[in-house]
Amino acid sequence: MKTLAQAMVMVVVGTLIAGGALAQFAKPEDAIKYRKSVMVLIAQHFKSMGAVVQGKAEYDQQAFVANAEVVKMLATLPWEASLEPGSDKGDTTLSPAVFDKREDFEKTARSFETATAKLAETAKGSDFDAVKAQFGEVAKSCKGCHKPFRK
Repeated sequence: MKTLAQAMVMVVVGTLIAGGALAQFAKPEDAIKYRKSVMVLIAQHFKSMGAVVQGKAEYDQQAFVANAEVVKMLATLPWEASLEPGSDKGDTTLSPAVFDKREDFEKTARSFETATAKLAETAKGSDFDAVKAQFGEVAKSCKGCHKPFRK
């Protein structure tokens, strides 16, 4: 069952990667759907790791590394969709500040990508305290974007 779930995630991730490479959205609503889909997947994998970090779930290093790798990859995807003109209107929490402060937004996005990449790398090691600390850095990075760039 776990293997089937991982296979399904990889199919979704592969689809998102292919979509990201071609992400030229026909309309703002498409960008919003794409961005929201990526964020849902990030949240699901991040919650799984969070349960481990909080001691609510058993630490399985292989599973943690797999979740961290998926989040690392997903972290590169939502930004183009976030910068699609008009994608701050409609069924979205994206703030117009993304367009007003584009450089700040892009810097914040890169910071999130860097933090998730470091988490994926740290998770491969044997220092669980370092993993927990880097997980905290990723969480800060999430909040660093949500506060200024979410409605």
